[in-house]
Amino acid sequence: MTELEIGGVVLTIDYRRTGDDRGPSVRVFGDVDDERVQLLRFDCFDDDPHYHYAPTGVNRMFHLDPLTMGCPVEFTLDQVGRNTRAMIAAAGFEEFAEGVDQSALAEQIGDVQAAIDAEAAG
Repeated sequence: MTELEIGGVVLTIDYRRTGDDRGPSVRVFGDVDDERVQLLRFDCFDDDPHYHYAPTGVNRMFHLDPLTMGCPVEFTLDQVGRNTRAMIAAAGFEEFAEGVDQSALAEQIGDVQAAIDAEAAG
């Protein structure tokens, strides 16, 4: 597992296997009320790619349609680079989202890509 601190959040990247599915996973954590909380999770699985808002709370999950949304990893990198702050707010963590530096995430998206590649390579 790789952990990156960028823009006020902590990203953990690993390669997950669940049931018959597998693929890279990007989890977005933040300290909320002095507790580390998983705010978002992107599961770039082979068969059922999807993402979650507040996966350990309300757990709103959305499936990705590769036909219309493209590669799950590319989708994830785009969202992390452009929309993390807005997605964290949509997950119910509006106050925390105010402190997220979206430009720092965009500037370091290459580090996230490298971590995904390294985890997928095993």
